[in-house]
Amino acid sequence: MWWLAVLVGIVAVLGAYATWTVTRVERLHRRARAAESALLAKLDDRAETVLRFVGNPGFEEVVALALSVVAVPADTQRQRELREYAENDLTHALRELAADPVWTEDLDSANRRVALARQIHTDFVRDAVASRSLPVSVILRLHHRLPRPAYWDIDDPVQ
Repeated sequence: MWWLAVLVGIVAVLGAYATWTVTRVERLHRRARAAESALLAKLDDRAETVLRFVGNPGFEEVVALALSVVAVPADTQRQRELREYAENDLTHALRELAADPVWTEDLDSANRRVALARQIHTDFVRDAVASRSLPVSVILRLHHRLPRPAYWDIDDPVQ
């Protein structure tokens, strides 16, 4: 009779561990999606900050790039790639601008927020992708049920 109690205890511990792991993997994927939404919001905010300088001399190219960033949603994989290219072009164009006290503080602040959101998103995606290879995740085939989070391949705007 004691072996039945041990068997029930082992099954209960394994079930608790499996439940905990599934909850953790789903939570990490949810956080990665939330971090991606926050990153997109910060990228949009940066583009809107650039758009405030419409009509200023020297901002024609940067404003055009910001408009292309705002115009591209990130719903499909192709749109996401186009958005990454547009964001990288905008980052390079912003780096080439001469420092001007009128706009430097606003753009520096927007760039810092983008860099922070990008780092947080990268950390959450790394953790979510790593959680997909846990033994319980593989056994329960969570990698088939949950969409794999993807990194945003954009340059760091603070460099």
